[in-house]
Amino acid sequence: MITRHLVIGAGGSRAFLTGLGAVVALRLSGLKEWSTIGGVSGGSIPALFMAHGLDPADLIDRLLEIDFRKLMKGTASGSDVMFDHAADDEGNLPRARGFVARLLERSSLHTDLLGEAVESVVKEWPENFWTMAMSEKSHVLFTQIGVWEYGFDGSVRMLSSEPAPVGLAIRATCAIPGLLEPVKYKGLVLFDGSLSPFGGCPVAFVRRHFLAESDLVVKCRSVGKGEKRDRWLVNLGRRLLCHESRKVEVEAQEADINIEPVMPELHTFRFRLSPELKLRGLLAGFNAAVGELARHSLHFEGRLEALAQCLNFHELLRLLGVETRVE
Repeated sequence: MITRHLVIGAGGSRAFLTGLGAVVALRLSGLKEWSTIGGVSGGSIPALFMAHGLDPADLIDRLLEIDFRKLMKGTASGSDVMFDHAADDEGNLPRARGFVARLLERSSLHTDLLGEAVESVVKEWPENFWTMAMSEKSHVLFTQIGVWEYGFDGSVRMLSSEPAPVGLAIRATCAIPGLLEPVKYKGLVLFDGSLSPFGGCPVAFVRRHFLAESDLVVKCRSVGKGEKRDRWLVNLGRRLLCHESRKVEVEAQEADINIEPVMPELHTFRFRLSPELKLRGLLAGFNAAVGELARHSLHFEGRLEALAQCLNFHELLRLLGVETRVE
């Protein structure tokens, strides 16, 4: 029985790039079966692609094609699938409670095209994938078997016995306050999953919800430019939007394997990404994962495929057997 969990943490475009690189390394190493695969904010998308089983070469194609700037605008028609799921069971539409939440609700970029782009790749919810977003009073956990709300007061309720649309869940966990619009779902207004008191890479939440106290947990959390500023902004957002989250008891639980890609030149909120920067990010994630897997190979009882770190992207392409892509 597989009892290991992958968690890919927040970090905007940096989390996306390095997370994809780590996913490539994990798949090439033979680690394709996991109890759960999930992430919050920018880390949710590589986690989704990993759970969906995308081929590493396809992952690279997706990376090179994507332009985040074009995904932060509304559709021409103005229609949005989010509104089909916005009301609660009694038909009430959600309304942000706090002044700050109401203010941010009106001042953000639209992400309906981001949801559409995600669902063009992953149309059905992968069996072992999860992600999480925050309301003003709770955590909201999205899974293949339903959606749960964990109130800051300790209450737990099932919001839906069916999975939410994949694109809606990704939009919710990526809803950076003040930048990307919050998502309305089942009577709740949802913001970025990194606002959780469990942090931007919620290992302790995974151990609690999935009863994984003694299971192997692998964490991928990138570091880079503006770390102090990012922590300050997250703490500020949590205090302003989710101030009741201080009631939540958070255990200081660590992952068993910590993949920490470093990209000192890239900050969280940079969405204008050159092909060169994308490839550097992917390579940073790949090499960090290869290094950590080698250091912790005993956890996998000899079932890992041997991998070596790559000095440049050309080496990685040759490793994938796609030499024709090297220019």
